Amino acid sequence: MGRISHHYTSCLFQIIIVGLVAFCEPGIWTALNNLGAGGNASPFLNNAANALTYGLMSVGCFLAGGVTNKITAKWTLFIGAAFYTPYAAGLYCNNRYGNQWFLLLGAALCGIGASLLWASEAAIAVGYPEEEKRGRYVGIWMGIRQMGPLVGGAISLAINVNTAHTGKVSYNTYLGLVAISSLGAPFALLLSQPQDVIRSNGTKIPYMKKTSLAIEARAIWKQLKNKYILLLIPVFLAGQFGTTYQGNYLTTYFTVRSRALASFLTAVVGALANITTGLVLDLNYISRGARSKAVYLIVLVFVTAAWVWNAITETKLSRMAEPPAFDLGDGPFFNSAFTVYMFFKFFYEVLQTYIYWLMAEVKGAQGDGDIARTTGILRSWESIGSTIAYAVGATHWSNLNQMILGFSLWGLTIPFTLLAVFGNWNVGGEVDVGGVEGAEDVEGRADTSSVETERVFVSHDSKL
Repeated sequence: MGRISHHYTSCLFQIIIVGLVAFCEPGIWTALNNLGAGGNASPFLNNAANALTYGLMSVGCFLAGGVTNKITAKWTLFIGAAFYTPYAAGLYCNNRYGNQWFLLLGAALCGIGASLLWASEAAIAVGYPEEEKRGRYVGIWMGIRQMGPLVGGAISLAINVNTAHTGKVSYNTYLGLVAISSLGAPFALLLSQPQDVIRSNGTKIPYMKKTSLAIEARAIWKQLKNKYILLLIPVFLAGQFGTTYQGNYLTTYFTVRSRALASFLTAVVGALANITTGLVLDLNYISRGARSKAVYLIVLVFVTAAWVWNAITETKLSRMAEPPAFDLGDGPFFNSAFTVYMFFKFFYEVLQTYIYWLMAEVKGAQGDGDIARTTGILRSWESIGSTIAYAVGATHWSNLNQMILGFSLWGLTIPFTLLAVFGNWNVGGEVDVGGVEGAEDVEGRADTSSVETERVFVSHDSKL
């Protein structure tokens, strides 16, 4: 029994559970969106629903870090997961009956739930692991999340394998995904509270024991002025533009079964990208600074290459009198148009794993519940970017213009991220304290001196 209890409270178990919740909720949400619009065979309604979801998240994520500190990450994650399922049900009703109001209502509920889930899952995934294992655990979390598109793509591919035309997928596809989405909240109940989690190196996880709205408001404002966080905002803000354009690209130019195959394969390459990047980020014979710089340079080169390839392909497609309906085995142009989608998805997931790892490296944001606030702030900016991206996608703006906008925004992120990675901004703010202490404010921060927290000593000499 003792061994079972130890595994249940291990850090790895918590990451697996967060990954399973992510699989059932944002993972399945991604699978649903990969299939395109629910009932109208058009991306516009789907993008409008997504714009509503992310619009609510733009505000909600700012506040969700404080909620996480108040009611704990476990219960924040549970509530957030429960609010996802109506969106999946709304897509089913839209597909089968043409109902639009329920889809928009589900999108609004999803926006509230996702605000809570995004902040809490990221806080657990980057805040619970030991420093020397953070990369692989972030990779595991994001890799398990990829199983949502994998399962969704497999279900869709099996049901729609003979659907060699563009348009809506079978409504039976959505029934299976609604069922999976309903499992997210029960999985969240399996999480342990941070004070009960046992790290392999024996250290404790910092957590909030008592807080208030005033304390959270002051602490969030403090993190908003953190120079390192300010430098990371552009890459979080602009990152989602690529996925929005890619969704419209897939829906416009590919048949139903081609989209189903793409959803399946992108989950495979995405999981591979997440796990591989996480392992590279944990290589302990290379300094953390060198790892960070090397991985970002790789990301910079290959994401830029993906955008260039996308630009060439989209330019050719936009010059056609009628958009093609690419189906499996349609020749060299299909192969190129399909492969660039996979190439982009792989390196986008490399980027995602890297920036979440980078988020946890923010100094001056590691104590007094700040990791929850930091993830909430950055994911809020991510949501703002997504809101704008999906709002653009909900218009009749051409795919070519959407591609140009996304590529341009990616270019704008580069100087800021280079400054964050190569500059000397990430200094100060982290104090090592021997043992576990109570409410004494060892860092002398007047604005959070009333907060009772657990503080830990993290050994930087621990080996894998």
